[in-house]
Amino acid sequence: MASFAFVSIASAQLPSKLRLADLAGKDLIDLPNVDGDFANPKTQPTGKEMGLPEFVARSLQENTQIRQARSQLESAEARVGVARADTLPLVSLRIANGPEKSESRTIPLETGKHTFYSRSMRLTQPVLNVPVFKELDSSRQAKDASSLRLQSTREATSLATAKATIDLAVARITLNFSDAQLEQLNKILSYLEARTSAGASSLIDLERARTRVLTARQVRLEQQANYRNAMFELDRLTGVKPTTLELPFLNLLPALPSNGEQIRQYVHEQNFELLALRKDVNAQRSTVKGEYGKYLPILGISLEMDNTENVRGTNAPWKDTRALVVMTWNASLAGKEYYSAQLASAELRNREAKLEDETQRLSQATEADITLLQSAELRLQAAEAEQASALAVVNAVDEQLKNGRIGSLLEALDASDRLFGARFRIAQTLSQQMKAHAQLLARLGLLSNVQTQAKR
Repeated sequence: MASFAFVSIASAQLPSKLRLADLAGKDLIDLPNVDGDFANPKTQPTGKEMGLPEFVARSLQENTQIRQARSQLESAEARVGVARADTLPLVSLRIANGPEKSESRTIPLETGKHTFYSRSMRLTQPVLNVPVFKELDSSRQAKDASSLRLQSTREATSLATAKATIDLAVARITLNFSDAQLEQLNKILSYLEARTSAGASSLIDLERARTRVLTARQVRLEQQANYRNAMFELDRLTGVKPTTLELPFLNLLPALPSNGEQIRQYVHEQNFELLALRKDVNAQRSTVKGEYGKYLPILGISLEMDNTENVRGTNAPWKDTRALVVMTWNASLAGKEYYSAQLASAELRNREAKLEDETQRLSQATEADITLLQSAELRLQAAEAEQASALAVVNAVDEQLKNGRIGSLLEALDASDRLFGARFRIAQTLSQQMKAHAQLLARLGLLSNVQTQAKR
């Protein structure tokens, strides 16, 4: 049971004594230029140091998906206006004027040619029209869903930017660690080359050291590629290429709820994507009711006024005014209304299944992030102790190199690898911890708030 006793989230967020800045030895780190064949011509280089809040604020301004979501919201608002118009009074005016000739085959009456004149005005107001009213309710629900998806897109953009910033910081720091490892191994290699040429060391030891150096170079090339990719990803999201990065840290992010149970509850209740899917389900339910409502009669009120002159002959003007209650009842003999309702019901089941699937997926992802947060502190403590031990051995090897004699070649080579491995694991754990924290904030709709900390 002790192996599962993770550190609980007792405070607003996990305490993190170790930061990326502690590994780098400074809060600001330089970002060398990345030369490549796929440079973005829209990139705006800047000499100003930038951090996570500045990058998030920039991405929220530049992201094309946010513009798409905003356009979809505007379209949904327009559809609400269209649906609302069908529930409001409708006014119509018809004026007709022209020559008319009237005659009857049964009545020997010839009226001859005359000028016909008619003016009709109608004011109609639906009182009971279930399909129209349900369509209005469905469009309102769809508009609310579009508004929530806009917020969800903002959180997704903030999360992508946060991950890109963390990846860039970790890649840059790890690249420095790789340089330090390579420098240490080159010292050992130079030492062995001198001893081998003097006959004091064997070629086997020399080749063993050279193999470690070549391996370290391959690791450095891999880290350089990671740094390059992280730089391009951040550039794609923000459109800027900073030369100095303010290293992110956990306490820079907004605080999480006090315990895991509250996080699970808030994710279920407040997640923008889940709320949008629930609105989609409600909108489709209104659509289904509207389709079945086509079987019901339509009831309305009509106020009418007709002015006529010379109708079927030459006569005086005539004016009729009416106040009517109108009922219309239409039904398709081919069952069009039934099949339309079945189609809408199938779409409703599809949306309900999508909501259930997304709920399960978010619950599983939330549990994974909570577990990762709970275990990160323990892993950081172990990795920090490992780093201290490996650093002590590397310092001892440096002293031996200064004195011109290494006690054990394998221990010297292994110490350099262990130090790099310990530093690498610390950087990766800090990265995973911050990403898990950011992912939970994004699901709670709080991550985009980090932009308020941007330096204006």
